[in-house]
Amino acid sequence: MSPLASLYRLQKVQTGRVLGPMDLDHLKALANQSLIAPDDLIQVDEGSWAKAPDVAGLEMLWWVEPLDGPRYGPTTAGTVAEFLQSGQLGGSELVTHVRTKETYTVNEFIEEMRRRRAARLKSRTIKLEEAPETATPFADSPAFDSALRLRIKQLETDLAKAREQLDQQAHELARLRASLS
Repeated sequence: MSPLASLYRLQKVQTGRVLGPMDLDHLKALANQSLIAPDDLIQVDEGSWAKAPDVAGLEMLWWVEPLDGPRYGPTTAGTVAEFLQSGQLGGSELVTHVRTKETYTVNEFIEEMRRRRAARLKSRTIKLEEAPETATPFADSPAFDSALRLRIKQLETDLAKAREQLDQQAHELARLRASLS
């Protein structure tokens, strides 16, 4: 964790238990495993406590509308997936974005999240032929060549020492076997 990174604390409203400090990635992981409820409180860098959905970095942006009960949320996409996997949701319930009001069934939502994730990953992937070439490839660099020769010499020396130790241990083993016979 970098010294400039914010530190977060989580207070579970049901139990009063306070967890942390932790970084945002850890907090997001808890949220995506359905371990942070919409009523739980978050404190950022010793500041005031706020409801978890009000912490932008958590991405608690989705309302879940079960067929037989009150709506739940806002919560994370990961929590919706957890609820589906655990059987708490069946797939036909509705999921609605807090701001844009996009609405999907749970099954459509999961597929849409997969599609968006794949698109994000694809946009981050650089094809080899699109990668910029360095002006001087490392292999042609005198400094690289010198460092490589030095490393090879170190490895050869280490190998010679290891062989010498192995020979000594083999002789010692032979001597011990002879003394036992």
